Amino acid sequence: MKMTVDGFDFEFEDAIDVFVFDEKDKNLPNYHGLSHAMKAVDLIVELENDYLFIEVKDFNEPDDYFDGNYFNHLREVLKQKYRDTFLYRWAENKINKPIRYLCLLTLDNALTSRMNKEIKKQLPVGRPISRWEKAIAQSSVVVNIDRWNHNFPKWPVNRS
Repeated sequence: MKMTVDGFDFEFEDAIDVFVFDEKDKNLPNYHGLSHAMKAVDLIVELENDYLFIEVKDFNEPDDYFDGNYFNHLREVLKQKYRDTFLYRWAENKINKPIRYLCLLTLDNALTSRMNKEIKKQLPVGRPISRWEKAIAQSSVVVNIDRWNHNFPKWPVNRS
């Protein structure tokens, strides 16, 4: 299945379903209706054994944005998008498979690596407490386009 979002063309050859989750049109079936109060990831991909929550951020001139305050703000936004989307899907009773969180950022390798470490600190991955029956997130990763295509060759992405 092919999907274009925020200037990127994705292909998910093994997807059961792919849809824009951060839908703005209330007449479309995936409109979640709470964008005034909650955040949402850009795409949800349903695979046979899990879901992908995908967030895409394209920075025109990233060096202008990445002082410490903006980096911390971006980390918080990425964390909130995952958590809020998880709550939306939980309320819809649509959390019946493990979830992987993939963030595609148009940043250099050093900044994506740094953000990847920060997101891993912020989101509980796996079952960090023994009494948890389920994971909130199975995994999370922050990558740029080159790393995406290297790590996920079955799901290539290109600029539109």
